[in-house]
Amino acid sequence: MKIRFCLPTIIFATLTFQSQSLASGVIVQVVDSAQIIDIVDDYPGIVEIQQAGKAPFFRFDVESPFDTGFSQMLLSDKRILWAEDEVPTGFHGRYSSHGSSVAAIFDRSLSYNANSDIWKQVRFTQGLTGSVGVKVGIVDTGVSHRQTFLLSKVTAQASFVESSVTADDVPSLIDTNLNGVFDEGVGHGTMVTGVIVQMSPNSPLIVAKSADSDGVGTSWSVLQGVVFCVENGAKLVNLSLGSQREIVGFGNFLDWVEQSGTVVISPIGNDNSNVSLYPAAYSNVICVAGLLPNNTKAPFSNWSPLAKVSAPASGVASAWYDGLSAVWSGTSLSAPIVTGSIAAALAESPNRTPEQIRKAVANSGRDIDDLNPLYRGQLGKLLDFVGLLNALREQ
Repeated sequence: MKIRFCLPTIIFATLTFQSQSLASGVIVQVVDSAQIIDIVDDYPGIVEIQQAGKAPFFRFDVESPFDTGFSQMLLSDKRILWAEDEVPTGFHGRYSSHGSSVAAIFDRSLSYNANSDIWKQVRFTQGLTGSVGVKVGIVDTGVSHRQTFLLSKVTAQASFVESSVTADDVPSLIDTNLNGVFDEGVGHGTMVTGVIVQMSPNSPLIVAKSADSDGVGTSWSVLQGVVFCVENGAKLVNLSLGSQREIVGFGNFLDWVEQSGTVVISPIGNDNSNVSLYPAAYSNVICVAGLLPNNTKAPFSNWSPLAKVSAPASGVASAWYDGLSAVWSGTSLSAPIVTGSIAAALAESPNRTPEQIRKAVANSGRDIDDLNPLYRGQLGKLLDFVGLLNALREQ
């Protein structure tokens, strides 16, 4: 099973959960966290346990020879809702157009001007952003300490990867996936964060580093990151990962996220394929497709009837890990454009439910089917910030 972080480049790039099992962990959701000690006592193969915050999700470290088929065995236990083997991640792809003279140190006004055509495309108006912002969670590669303006917006941050003590998004000279290329994932989290801050500068940020500088993490680090965002009050979580196959148990996990009042925004994928990756394909996730400046489908963007909204995916300027700015393309930049728009619109309507938010996003956009006859009904509507703002006001 492959799961991809939709990392943007001028071409495109991805992080991938690979099929081979390099991790010995098993992830479970239990009915009652108070029963965890009894559960562990009943299975001698469990040598260590970790909990995701205070949520009912645990990772069991299972020793050989008990690890073979262990997750399947746990599925028959009525105290456990689901169990799956922890899945490692690996990055594939290449970057281009990193350098930029847009700003020596990330300056919101300069990057905002650099993206002026993109904001016009989605009718985003800087003056309509409210003075108080909802909290936004970003599960990614962290945020660079060199981008002090972005860090000033961060109210909580944590790292869930073994090689990183902090959530800093900088090169570590590591080749975790052993493909001969170092630090392939560095900068992605900073780029995503920069887009969101440009659109909703008053939103407090919750940053969860769930992949290292080589773009490698595990399904457990991602789950922990989302839980961290939820438990720190994030109303929205930008989650740029996907899988062509359904992720075992993730639907249950997203139900828990939904019940916590949090909305997840995720890109459809960069494979130019007629499929929505998971978790974007789940009904309670806002699935985002990517467009060119003329509102036609970006060449790399996937398409599917499950797409709820489309946003620009080409030539987006944002902060880069080295303190400069960069210009990238990809559906994982479309996702934070949607996230930032929702955050800015919610400043006036902060008490909307996840269902109300998803409905407003899906129904308030502009129809682009005539511009995309080959993808009719499979790109969602073009994000329209003014329409979104009004739709949330009316609910």
